[in-house]
Amino acid sequence: MLNSSVIWTAFALYMVFLLSVAIYVTMKEKKEKNTGSMLKASIPWFVLVMTYISSLMSTWVFFAGPGAYYRNGLFYWVSELSYIALFPIVTHFTMNKVWVLNQEYNGKFITPSDFYFERFKSPLLRSILGFVFLGASLPYVASVLVAIAQSASYATGGAIDYKIAVIVIGLIMTIFVCIGGVKSTAMADTVQGVVFISLLWVIAISCLIVGFNGSLTNVVEKIWNNSNSFFSYPGSSNAITYATRLGYPLSCAIGWTIMLPHVFVRSGYYGDNLKAQRKLSKITPILQVLIWTGTMIIGAIGLGLNSNLGSSETELIIPYMIQNFIISYSPLLAKGLMVGFFVGSTAVGISTACAFLSVSSGIVSSDIIKNTLNITIKERNQKNVDRIIIAAIGIISIMLAINPPDLIFTLIMFSIAIVMPLFPILIMAIYWKKATKQAAILSSILGVIVVLCTYFVWDLGNTWYGSIGMLVSTVVMIVVSKMTKQNEEDSKEFYDKLEAGMARFYDIAE
Repeated sequence: MLNSSVIWTAFALYMVFLLSVAIYVTMKEKKEKNTGSMLKASIPWFVLVMTYISSLMSTWVFFAGPGAYYRNGLFYWVSELSYIALFPIVTHFTMNKVWVLNQEYNGKFITPSDFYFERFKSPLLRSILGFVFLGASLPYVASVLVAIAQSASYATGGAIDYKIAVIVIGLIMTIFVCIGGVKSTAMADTVQGVVFISLLWVIAISCLIVGFNGSLTNVVEKIWNNSNSFFSYPGSSNAITYATRLGYPLSCAIGWTIMLPHVFVRSGYYGDNLKAQRKLSKITPILQVLIWTGTMIIGAIGLGLNSNLGSSETELIIPYMIQNFIISYSPLLAKGLMVGFFVGSTAVGISTACAFLSVSSGIVSSDIIKNTLNITIKERNQKNVDRIIIAAIGIISIMLAINPPDLIFTLIMFSIAIVMPLFPILIMAIYWKKATKQAAILSSILGVIVVLCTYFVWDLGNTWYGSIGMLVSTVVMIVVSKMTKQNEEDSKEFYDKLEAGMARFYDIAE
């Protein structure tokens, strides 16, 4: 539909913007003589909210989300709304306390494992968690490259080779993070969040106008006549089983919004004050509802226009509608929307990938090289080491994206599931002084093993996701903590700092 030069030009202009942000932030850091790791940040509430929501959304917005609604129906949307309401509650009782502790530790936390280590004082636990978080990161970054490359290939009718697109996009994305680090990613996310949300709704409204004269009622009537299963469980593709009704919302409420490493550090480490943390808890659910509603409407419109698409085709429902319906209404509008689709998917995808790249490099640098292999890196060399690690992870992700699975959804949900068993350890680390490091180690190992079994042995992964693994982790954490003991001195500093921080930031009277 589009000439390949149009897509490459749009991508080049977008990358110029990102690299300009990275260079600006880097020069500012040098001018202010900020040294040390490029993987830390302290940012105001608006930037915090936008970098969180941008890195959270990923390729779900333009690909997996509309496709999931097309296949699974209206109540898939209801499932997502059910966990969004939990976000302020979960963050209040977990991530706000993680933030308080990081302040009391003078902002030294870089990776999620840093928090766990200060509570349990176990180098082995830190290493295990480092590998688990890294294992969640690589498939997610790969899913971003897959989605953007697919959009480029589809938009040009195959004129842009998929593998070439993966390599070019992956390399430029990696260079961006190498130059600017966490702060440049956060600044770029602020703009990218506005871009992809706006384009999402422009596409949704345009498709609604062209396909159904702007009437949602017409969409509902058409779907009801063709496939009324959209309005009830188990949905259009019989995918919403009883297990999925519990497993999916639970995995999103815990694994996706809290435990994935890039959102963990954003919701727990990056806020410059408690006001920023509270704004994150209040505004994020509103933005999530806005985005999910847009993707649901797109999926519904696509189903109304054509109810016979295959599973992998549904993840390209946006370019499908543009190329098969909008083009007959206005070729100029169709070209504009196709460019918008590519830019929007690039914006949201790169936001997430850059977030994952930065935190993954921290995991390798801190959890593995420094604390597992006991290799000391001089402060003046830290940034260069971080960049080398970012480049290596970027290249590995490119290799994974060259031959992806049929559904991007599969990569995303596996990443979410694999970190869910770590949530009970987080809760008990904060609220149960008798929780032991022995329990945390066994809980993380067995929980992750069970998640892997649900995917590769029992074929339950795509219904329960990480829920069974999290249940096993919870039981093991409680039982083993009752059976073992840990020196109270190991956690004394942790709880002293938590108490002092709560008194300082929450103004709790003694």
